[in-house]
Amino acid sequence: MFLALPSWAQAATSLQFLGAARTVGGSACLLETGKSKILIDFGLFMSTEDRLRNNLLPFDPSSIDYVLLTHAHSDHGGRIPLLYKNGFRGKVVGIGATKALTRLIMGASLDYPDREAGALFGSQDVAAMMNNFMSLSYDRKVDLLPDVAVRFRNAGHILGSAMIEIWCKDGDQTIKIVFTGDMGNTSIPLLKVPFDVRDGDYVIVEATYGATQRIRNETPQFGKEIRNTLQTGGSVLIPAFTLDRTQKVLFMLGRLKREGIIPEQTPVYADSGMARRITRIYARYAGHFHPEARKLTDGGQDLFRFPGFHDVSGVEALRAHDQGMPAIYVTSSGMLDHGNAPQHLEKMIEEPQNLLAIVGWQAPGSLGSRLLAGERRVRIPVRREGKGGVGADSVEKDVKMRIMQFDLFSNHADACQMLNWLAGFGKTKQVFVVHGDKENTINMARIIDRNLGFKAVAPELNDRIILSADLQYRNLKAGAIPCAGLGGSENMKGTMDF
Repeated sequence: MFLALPSWAQAATSLQFLGAARTVGGSACLLETGKSKILIDFGLFMSTEDRLRNNLLPFDPSSIDYVLLTHAHSDHGGRIPLLYKNGFRGKVVGIGATKALTRLIMGASLDYPDREAGALFGSQDVAAMMNNFMSLSYDRKVDLLPDVAVRFRNAGHILGSAMIEIWCKDGDQTIKIVFTGDMGNTSIPLLKVPFDVRDGDYVIVEATYGATQRIRNETPQFGKEIRNTLQTGGSVLIPAFTLDRTQKVLFMLGRLKREGIIPEQTPVYADSGMARRITRIYARYAGHFHPEARKLTDGGQDLFRFPGFHDVSGVEALRAHDQGMPAIYVTSSGMLDHGNAPQHLEKMIEEPQNLLAIVGWQAPGSLGSRLLAGERRVRIPVRREGKGGVGADSVEKDVKMRIMQFDLFSNHADACQMLNWLAGFGKTKQVFVVHGDKENTINMARIIDRNLGFKAVAPELNDRIILSADLQYRNLKAGAIPCAGLGGSENMKGTMDF
């Protein structure tokens, strides 16, 4: 429900937090100027307790002028077709690469509807979204409406991800709002680093990791562990999300081979069909790559294919185990619960010389989370082929392979990166902290206030805030040390990272 507003405020510029408020998932903010209504993201709620919200529409979709999409992850754009199903006829605005990825991901989502909410929308609603997708390039300021202009800046999170600068006319004054969306981690030089926005009246930032600072450079350890595993005759299993995580893993494996850390001819088997299609999209948008990666592509190198790389079917990848030689298997799902990952795990889990390299978030209760927690005997979901076709089954196995987790591949900025980015503003009126659980968002708001001197709050779901051009600025704290007093990566357990 909308919060009650006094009559004088009905035409005022306001921002309502309709998702990702003291939680991760369901990202959605409604910006109203009195003349226009702009929705920034409209994503799926991901947690079990919030998923029934996916069917709720706390506004009339036909009243929305535009939807601005920060990037292609489902927790930011997964409910947009639902708007078309319920009367929205406006444009979705995003980066061209986001359009390409969204088209692919939305099509796949029709095959796997939300289990709690049922089928949220149909193919015709996805088609309506894609037919009304307005592609923008980075760094171009566009007047969308008489009182609203926007500019998309690179966020470095996944391909096509964007921060959004919005200028709203408020009477004879202008209010500037900055949405970071999901800001990327800079530890892997595949995509360009996040753009340094330097001014904004109101800033909305993410807090996936709360007030924690991660280990920044695990590349040497990652390469060392893989090399040692291969040298002892073992193989490496890397379960990875199909969007961005697989591409970053392949990029790093190619880099380690070029540097001689991994033997050049070591077989690397990638067997996810969806990841394969996403990788092709990445390859088409080399202009979004980090200068280090772009130098390689300009020299004719393929960042995702290298000596020893085999892009194969699941059946072919599983047969490779029978060859008895050390290899690396990159597969989905990233949490080992479905896809081809459980089949690989079944073949590898009882060999102590093998390594399971966890490179992504593991949901509570998932097979990956139980392995990280130290369970020594687990039930693995597998598929068995019989006369009736392929069916689901499970098998219990003792856990003897080594299990390690690498934060190197995280897609999100940690608190230190976010605070240093915010410190570049010099002054702002208010910061809103979203996209994190209750504890993380509240702690991050406190750190921003304490370390930078900016007024910061963690809004609750459905909070509606009046944005005033007359609100006083707060200057950056004199002698500010942005990263003072941050916790370490040991406090990140259970943090959702897409």
